[in-house]
Amino acid sequence: MPLGPFGSVVLDGVQFSTDPSVYEPLNWPKRYSVHQTIGGRVVIQDFGTFQKDNTLRLGSGDRNILDDPVVQAIHTRYRSRGSAYTLVDWLSNQFTVFIKNFDPIPLKQGVGSTGATESLYRYVLDLHVLAIVKLFGLTFTGS
Repeated sequence: MPLGPFGSVVLDGVQFSTDPSVYEPLNWPKRYSVHQTIGGRVVIQDFGTFQKDNTLRLGSGDRNILDDPVVQAIHTRYRSRGSAYTLVDWLSNQFTVFIKNFDPIPLKQGVGSTGATESLYRYVLDLHVLAIVKLFGLTFTGS
């Protein structure tokens, strides 16, 4: 029952079985403040973006599921304390990430090609960026 791998996302050498249906690599809030002042004026202080404020969200949706070996490999990394991993994607991004949350949801069980029982999973994976190595294929030089 293994699916591939066919995915273009690799986390610490683990290639996803399929590409995520939900992929948000740039949940990257800007640091700023807005101050209302006397006379109806507004002062905006824009401090820009910082790579360590970026988070990534990946999810299977209803169709792009993961198989047992991938789920087991990611879950092993998720349970490892204080570890950071490299994630690369099809946009030529490369991030160093911390796994904040990994929620695999078992869907179906069957017998795989080896004769062993295997399952398929939907999932949500939230990653916190510790460093951006490449963004859109270019070496990242920002803060």
